[in-house]
Amino acid sequence: MKHEFLQCKRACRKSGLRWPNGIASFLVAVLFMGIVVSVHAQSRTITGTVVDDTGSGLPGVTVLVKGTTQGVITDIDGNYSLPVDGNQTVVFSYIGFETQEVQVGDRTTIEITLIPNIDELEEVVVVGYGAVKKSDVTGAISSVGAKTISEVPAPNVTQALQGRVAGVDLQRTSSRPGAGMRIRVRGSRSLGGDSANEPLVVLDGIPYLGGLNSINQGDIKSIDILKDASATAIYGSRGSNGVIIITTKRGRAGESRVSYSGYHGISSVLDNYEVFNGDEYRDFILQAGTNDLTTAEKESVLLGRETNWQDLMLVNGLMTNHQLTFTGGSDKTQYLFSAGYFKETGAIPKDAYNRNSLRISIDHKVNDRIKLGVSTQTTYEIRTGESQNPFGGLINLSPLYKPYTDDGEVNRFPAVGHIDDPFTWNPLQLWIDDAWASKRRILRSFTSFYGEVKIIEGLKYKLNVGLDGSFTKRGNFNSALVAPRGASNGASILYNHGYNYTLENILTYNKTFADKHSLGFTGLFSVQENEWSEQNFDVSNVANNSLQYFDFEEAQNLQAGFQGYDAWGLVSYMARINYSYDDRYLLTLTGRIDGSSRLSDGNEYFIYPAAAASWNIHNESFMNNVEPISRLKLRVGYGRTSNQAIGSFAVLGQLSPRAYDFDPGTGENGYEVTQLPNDNLAWEFTTTTNIGLDFGLFTNKITGSVEVYQQDTEDILQNVSLPTPAGVSSFQANIGETRNRGIEVSLNALIVEPTSPGGFSFEIDANFFSWTEEITQLFDTLQRNVNNGWFVGEPIDVIYDYKKIGIWQLGEEDEATAFDGVRPGDIRVADLNGNGIRDDEDRSVLGSLNPDWMGGLTARFGYKGFDLSVVTFARVGGLMVSTFHTGSLEGRRNQAKVDYWTPENPTNAYPRTGLQFPEYQSTMGIFDATYMKIRSINLGYNLPASLINNVGINSARVYFTALNPFKAFFSDVVDAGVPDPEPNSQDGGSVPTGFGNSLRLSPNTPIMRTFMVGVNIEL
Repeated sequence: MKHEFLQCKRACRKSGLRWPNGIASFLVAVLFMGIVVSVHAQSRTITGTVVDDTGSGLPGVTVLVKGTTQGVITDIDGNYSLPVDGNQTVVFSYIGFETQEVQVGDRTTIEITLIPNIDELEEVVVVGYGAVKKSDVTGAISSVGAKTISEVPAPNVTQALQGRVAGVDLQRTSSRPGAGMRIRVRGSRSLGGDSANEPLVVLDGIPYLGGLNSINQGDIKSIDILKDASATAIYGSRGSNGVIIITTKRGRAGESRVSYSGYHGISSVLDNYEVFNGDEYRDFILQAGTNDLTTAEKESVLLGRETNWQDLMLVNGLMTNHQLTFTGGSDKTQYLFSAGYFKETGAIPKDAYNRNSLRISIDHKVNDRIKLGVSTQTTYEIRTGESQNPFGGLINLSPLYKPYTDDGEVNRFPAVGHIDDPFTWNPLQLWIDDAWASKRRILRSFTSFYGEVKIIEGLKYKLNVGLDGSFTKRGNFNSALVAPRGASNGASILYNHGYNYTLENILTYNKTFADKHSLGFTGLFSVQENEWSEQNFDVSNVANNSLQYFDFEEAQNLQAGFQGYDAWGLVSYMARINYSYDDRYLLTLTGRIDGSSRLSDGNEYFIYPAAAASWNIHNESFMNNVEPISRLKLRVGYGRTSNQAIGSFAVLGQLSPRAYDFDPGTGENGYEVTQLPNDNLAWEFTTTTNIGLDFGLFTNKITGSVEVYQQDTEDILQNVSLPTPAGVSSFQANIGETRNRGIEVSLNALIVEPTSPGGFSFEIDANFFSWTEEITQLFDTLQRNVNNGWFVGEPIDVIYDYKKIGIWQLGEEDEATAFDGVRPGDIRVADLNGNGIRDDEDRSVLGSLNPDWMGGLTARFGYKGFDLSVVTFARVGGLMVSTFHTGSLEGRRNQAKVDYWTPENPTNAYPRTGLQFPEYQSTMGIFDATYMKIRSINLGYNLPASLINNVGINSARVYFTALNPFKAFFSDVVDAGVPDPEPNSQDGGSVPTGFGNSLRLSPNTPIMRTFMVGVNIEL
C-alpha cells in the first residue's frame, strides 16, 4: 500500500490543482471585460476505470472536471466516481502518460486507456545520435529543461545557463546588447586560445557553426551537455571540449494550440564607473604638478561647475520579446510554427541588438515503416552601434570641461588649451544622427531533414541532412564630428558568406532478450564540409555625411582590407554498443574514426575509443529494505577525443607580401615565407577518466550527482616561435601537454512538498564545481614560455608579474633607491630572491585567472498559483585584471578614483601622482576575482482555470522579472569603483605579462539592470 500511496501523492502534485483566488478572479474578470460564462445542467455522477496499455488498472490517476477544481483520484484498481454538471469535459492525467480529455455528453460510464509518454515516464537524456532513459546513462551528462531556461529571459541562452550547470563556466565577453559568452566545459585543455577550447554545439542532431544568439530561447525544449570522453567520443575530434546538444520544440498530435509569450522591460545602468569629481580632480591635477588646468577648467572651479559625463551620456534601454507559436497535428502528421521578435537597446547611442526568427517543423508518418521530418530556422539579426565605444575617452574627460557651448550646442572640442586638445573630442556628438553609423546584418538559415525507415523489428535506418547558410553585411561610417581634430570622414564595408552541409547515415538496432538482457547498437557514416569567405573595403573623404557607407564612388582612397577564405571537410565513421542486464549493469562501448582535411598526409585519420559502465545499485535485492535511498548509481568512464583547432591550411605554411629592398618606394612587392610548413602535423589528443555517483533520497525528494575526473591532453597544436636569425617567425607543431582535474556536485531538493493542491512548496537546485589546470610539458625541456604566459606546473591562464606589497614610504629612501632606483610614493614589490635588488627572478606566477570554485543556487517557491524563483551564482578565488585601474596617475586626464599616495596620505594602495608610466603599473589592476550575484528574481501567477477556460484560454501566467537587480556582493573590484565584476573585454590597457587573450575588465558599457513584465498564454 505504501507504493500506491506514494503514487497518489505524486499524481496530486503533478495535476496542478489550484484554488481560485478572489482578487485574481476580479482582475481577470476586468481583463476579459466581465465575460464569464457558466453552464448549468442536471447534476449526475459518472464512473469508470482507467487502465494502461496492458489493461492493468492505474491507481492515483487525477480525474478533473475541466475548468474547475472538482476532481478525484482513482483507487488501487483504477476505479473512479466523479459528480458532473451537464455536458462538461473531464481531464485524465497521470505521471508518465499522455493526458486525455473526454466530453461527457449524456454518458454515465467512461472507460479510459492512457497511453505511455516516454518523455514523462522517465526523463530522457539526449546522448548524441539518439536518446536514452536517465537511468541508462553511463557518461557525465547534465540536462536542463525549458522551464529552467525560461527562468532567466536573455538574448543568448548561455546567459540563462550561467551558474546553472556544474562543470560549465560561462563568462561575458562584452556588456553590450547581444554579446556572446565564452564557454568552458571543465576548463581549458589546449594552448591554442579560445577557438581551441570552445565546445561543439549540436542543434537538433546536426553540428551547428552559428552563434547561440541566433537561436530563439523560446524554441528550446532541452539542453544536454556531454562532459566526459565516454559521452563526447561519439563526436570524435569535435568533442574534446565538451558537446552542447540543443533540442528544439516540435509539434505534437492533438487539437491545434496557439501560444503567445512576451515580455517588455526597462533597463538602466547598474552603476557608473567611479572617477574623480570636480574638486577631487582639481586636487589630483595640482598634486601631480605635471599639467595645469585650462582656462575653461579654472572658470568651472570658480563657478563651482562640474560635469558628470556618464550621467550625460548614458540613457535607459529596453528589452522586449514576443513569440507566437502554433502546434498541432494528427497521429500521422505533427507541425509547429513559431515566429519571434527580440530587441535590446543599450545605454549609449545606437547601441542595440535585434533578432527576428522564424521556425517551422513538420513530422510525418508515411506508414508504419517510414517517417519523415523537416525543421528550418531562419534568423535575421541586426546589431547597431558596435563600431563606437566611447567609454575609454568618456572616463578620461575632465569633470571641469564644458559639455555644451553657451548657445546650447555640443562643445565639439572641450579640451581647448590642454595638451590633449588635438586628440580629444566630445562623445556627446554620438547623439547626432548623421555623425556616424554602424550596422551589422546577419541572415542565417539552418535546415535539418531526416528520413527514418524501420527495416525489421528493432532495426532502423535514419538519414540526417543539415544545411547551414549565412550572409553578413557590416557597414561603418565615422564623420569628422566623432574624431579628433583634422580627421576626415571615413567608411568601411564588409561582406562574408558561409556555407556548411552535413550528411549523416545512422543505423540503430535495439532488442531485449529473455526480459533481462537489452542490447542497442548505433552505427554512423557522416560527411561535413564548410566554406567561408570575407571581403572588406575602406574609403576616406566621404563627400557627404548622408552617404555614410552606401556610395563609395563619392569617396576617395578605396582600399581593400582583410580578405579571407576558409574551407575544410570531415569524414567520420562511428559505432556504439549499449548493453544492459536487468536494469542493474550497463555498459557502453564507443569507437569513432575521423578524417580531417586540416592535417598532413598520413595523419588525417584517427580512431577514438571510449568505454563506460554503470551499476544501478538501488535495483539490487540487498537495497530493498534501505528505504531512505531511492536511487543509487555508480558510473565509470574512460575515453579519448581529439582537437583539430588549427587553420585549414596550417600544414602549408604561410607567405606574406614584402616590398623589394632594391627600391621599396616603387610599391613593388615580393613574397617571403613567414610560417614554415609542417608535413607531420597531426591530432591533439585528450584522454579522460570520469567517476560519477548519482543518488536519490526519500523517494527522490533529494536527488543529485557527484563527479570526479582527470583530463590529460598531449600533442597540443600550437604556434612555435623561432629566433630572428632563422628568417621565419614561426611554425605549427604538436608539442606540449596539460592536465585538468576536477570535481562537480549537483543537487535538487524538494524542501517543502505541498500537502494539498495549491499548497506551499519550496525547492532548490544547487551546483558546485572546481577544476585545477596544469601545464605538464612544453617544448622539450623548456619549463616556461614567458611571452605566452605558459609555465610548467601552472594553469594555462595565469598572471606572471612582480608582487606588489605596498608603497615605499618616507624614511625608506635609501632602501628604495638601492632596490630599483625609485623613491617614496612609488610601488614596492617583493624581493623574492632576497638579494636586495630588483631583477627578473623577482617576477613570479601570482595566481590563476580560474576561480578556486564556482557554483549556483536557484530557489523556487509556490503557493496557490503564485511562483517565485531566485537565481544566484558565485565565483570564489582566483584573480582578475581591471585595466580601468592601470592608469598612469600622470595628472593629465581623469581616471579611476583611487587612494593615491602623498606625504600627508601615506597609503599603501596606489602610488604618487605625476608619473606617466609608473614602475610596476600593471600590478595596480590585479584584484581578487571573488563575487556573488543575484542573476534574476522572477515572480509569477497562474490564473485560475475556472476563470480562463470559459473564454477559450487553456492556461495563462503573468510574471514580473528583475535581471541583475543588485550589484555583486563580496567583490573587491566593485568596491574599487567598477560597476560589475564580470569581464567585458579581451583587449586593451596595460596588463601583466602572461595575461594573453584572456578576459578582463576594461572601461566599457556598464551592465544593465532590467525590470520587466511578461505573460504566457495558451489557447
